[in-house]
Amino acid sequence: MATLHQEARTAWQELGFTPSRARGQNFLVHRRVIDTIVQLLDLGEDDRILEVGPGLGFVTRCLVGEGRNVWAVEVDPLLVRWLGDGPLGSCPGFHLVQGDVLTTDFDRLLPEDGVKVVANLPYSVAAPALLRLFEAGRHFSVLVVMLQKEVAHRLAAQPGTSAYGGLSVWCRLYGRITRKVAVSPEAFTPRPRVDSTLLRIELHREPMVAGDEVPLLRAVVRAGFSRRRKMLGNALAGLFEARAGAVFEQAGIDPRRRAETLELEEFTRLARAYGEVAGGKDGPGPEGSGGSAGVA
Repeated sequence: MATLHQEARTAWQELGFTPSRARGQNFLVHRRVIDTIVQLLDLGEDDRILEVGPGLGFVTRCLVGEGRNVWAVEVDPLLVRWLGDGPLGSCPGFHLVQGDVLTTDFDRLLPEDGVKVVANLPYSVAAPALLRLFEAGRHFSVLVVMLQKEVAHRLAAQPGTSAYGGLSVWCRLYGRITRKVAVSPEAFTPRPRVDSTLLRIELHREPMVAGDEVPLLRAVVRAGFSRRRKMLGNALAGLFEARAGAVFEQAGIDPRRRAETLELEEFTRLARAYGEVAGGKDGPGPEGSGGSAGVA
């Protein structure tokens, strides 16, 4: 029986395909790691799955079965053709979408809730893709994501550490990491120059703050970490303006602290205090209310 590495090489030859380093196209060819992914998903017969970046479908083959519905979102047109023309294309529960995770309309594509996600996210898009999945979290119950080791470390980082940042805060807002599995470069072809980590993230039924509070929270987190070496009083001066003293006092936060020392609950107190002191001002302004990438 051919190895997955051999299957990948054969597929590339038939497609006239060369993996793109710019797109982070490193294909998982280690059967034990694939088995670990399926184990982390903890699938039931009726579970529905979103797969981001199916590549050549090696993980997908383990997911399509028992009548499960799998939505596979792949950006590369050659790989979409390979998946659609191959055996997976005839599986009734397999739904192939050519698209980008950053722009896919999950509301139109997926059921309302209860979908489990498996994703192999290259470094270049890992943070914005994760934030997109978090913000569409009402559809999802579990994320099993393959990330560069450093990105996974940022997600799991604790307050008071150098890796702790906006991505760490946002992970806590939407879910909690329950498993971490180290994956070596030898599990992929072409072999990447970095180590990877598998994370299982169990999403909260609802984010830890109400939806209408998210823009203010995003603005505060973004501003705090944009000048992370400065004390919060200085880092947030541009956002809070003349209200800074009143905001810190109402939140009960010492302005001499730095952003990396604050828990999610403390960022939330700052955002709420800002909203109250600002007296219902419409949001944090264009710079603070931008896209989700602002918290990465």
